[in-house]
Amino acid sequence: MQWFDKMRQGRIRCLALFFLTYMAAQSLLRAVNLLTSLDMVSLAAGDMLRTFLAGLVYDTASGVFFTLPLALLLWGLPARWLNRKVGRALLFLVTFFQNGLMVFSLVALHLYWQEFHTNFNFIAVDYLVYTQEMIGQIRQSFPVEILLPGIFAVALALTGWEGSRFPCVFPEKGKRSCLMGALCLLLVPLLAVLVPQDTWREKISDNAYNVELAGNGPYGFVYAYFHNQLDYNRYYRKEDRNLVRSYLRQALRADNVTFTGPVDTLDVTRRVENHNALTDRRPNVVLITVESLSSDFMSTFHGEKDWTPNLDKLASQSLVFSRMYATGTRTVRGLEALALAVPPTPGQSILRRPDYAGLFTLGNALNQAGYQTDFLYGGYGYFDNMNAFYEGNDFAVHDRLSIPKEKIFCESVWGVADEILFDKVLETMDERAAKHEPALEVVMTTSNHRPFRFPEGRVQAEQGSREGGVRYTDWAIQDFLEKARRKPWFANTVFVLVADHQAAAAGKMALPVHKYHIPCMIYAPGLIPAGVNDRLVSQIDLAPTLLGLLGVSYTSRFLGQDIYRTRLGQERIFISTYQSLGYIENNHLLILNPQQRVESYRILDWQKSRYEKEPLDPVLQEHAIAWYQGAYELYNGGDLKNPVVP
Repeated sequence: MQWFDKMRQGRIRCLALFFLTYMAAQSLLRAVNLLTSLDMVSLAAGDMLRTFLAGLVYDTASGVFFTLPLALLLWGLPARWLNRKVGRALLFLVTFFQNGLMVFSLVALHLYWQEFHTNFNFIAVDYLVYTQEMIGQIRQSFPVEILLPGIFAVALALTGWEGSRFPCVFPEKGKRSCLMGALCLLLVPLLAVLVPQDTWREKISDNAYNVELAGNGPYGFVYAYFHNQLDYNRYYRKEDRNLVRSYLRQALRADNVTFTGPVDTLDVTRRVENHNALTDRRPNVVLITVESLSSDFMSTFHGEKDWTPNLDKLASQSLVFSRMYATGTRTVRGLEALALAVPPTPGQSILRRPDYAGLFTLGNALNQAGYQTDFLYGGYGYFDNMNAFYEGNDFAVHDRLSIPKEKIFCESVWGVADEILFDKVLETMDERAAKHEPALEVVMTTSNHRPFRFPEGRVQAEQGSREGGVRYTDWAIQDFLEKARRKPWFANTVFVLVADHQAAAAGKMALPVHKYHIPCMIYAPGLIPAGVNDRLVSQIDLAPTLLGLLGVSYTSRFLGQDIYRTRLGQERIFISTYQSLGYIENNHLLILNPQQRVESYRILDWQKSRYEKEPLDPVLQEHAIAWYQGAYELYNGGDLKNPVVP
């Protein structure tokens, strides 16, 4: 044990001082937060004991990683360096930085606790994503001019106290101590990741505040980043489950619908019977989800720009939904809405959650009618878990890796130029047609995304500009349709063009409705008459509406509605961020927020998102909660799974 004695006198002593300081600081923070919440927590002896013991486990796991930079420095530098002024200064600098980070996190978590009465979770991650809003809120809400110097001073004092107890001379490392140090640096962090699970603390008490107190701030932040979803039942206002079940059944009722799920459960499984002239023809469907195609870019939708001459011309020959609204502000939200026809649930999209496979999708509905399904994307489909999601839901996936290198003459970090992707769509459709298989092709474009690169000579616009990206996408879609018209399968194909979300979602209001307005049109000459549907339509309504137009009957678990079967006055849309859940019915917007906060507004101007605060309408609140709570519970209960086993 001679090596251990030497290390205890040197490097181990430094690490132990910092680690114990971290552990003491976390326990002190837990005690302070407890004292500010005495009226909310359970003070029973057993609950208190489990709260602090569990807290020690999470603090230890987090403390290992907080100590790791210092451990790497001490293990990596030889004693002759550490015993010099330069090495000693570097050691103090790293210790000061780590102490500063620790004190900053303590202050942040205490303020966060005062605001939300929770540990760091996905809301904190969301604040990090929306940096401008986060900085603005901090500057307006807290005395930054006092906090920052205070954090600096405390970190400096801690570093001075620890430094005064560091050894005056560091002993040389032997080969055995080097080996043991390397093993510790490898194994201890690994154990800190693998052993504790954030869900453990949920079992320590029936009191939610005790559960939150037992957590560790940095640990909770990292966990939330990789498990980015919010528990609706914990953070949002709820209604009685029977009311939710009753309302959803009433809202999803139609003259062609027969519910088949148990009456006394939330299950919304139902048989939807659609029969029309297209039923026996089984037309192909090419659903083109266009990256960031704002309604502002198209004159058809009264946009301020006029960047889409080809799409505007195509709109006059299509069935146009003039008032369709996206559910979110990211591609995964758009794909979720179009594939699953489900309102957004708080936190991250279902595409990026663990239980993303085996769900009921538009593809499954068409599978029931004998269709084959493909997902085509010009980028690498591992991004946002797209490939895994579609493969896990019975789609054949074709991404950038499916396109031969010799065919890629223009690309960006996000993907190949849209025309290259559309050539792949033509190739896939030819293969399906050769096998006499009706097909659903879900296509996700990328060119209208920074850096807005496109082949030269296609459009008159500047490379790297938003206008160039939009104009090129407009050109590429028209070029694709011209090539498709020469194909034998064209006459029996329905082309759907819809945006995943708008190009920008920021506004003066938390949920500016005009920033969710997206183009949607169905082009199918000889199959579906052109026209304009000016009813309020959610992005989640496209799948059931399309199936109704195709005359496809299916067993459904959608929460979207066929707009042509929806009763007048029953139209509603959903708009959201990661944590704010907006519900619009008629001209009224209700927003559900964490901490069970609810806001209600009357929409005065849809084009400029001018709202007027109004008293809360209990009926509107019931409707909003029924949809959002219902969607959350159905997903978590496995009731959005595909009800038909292939």
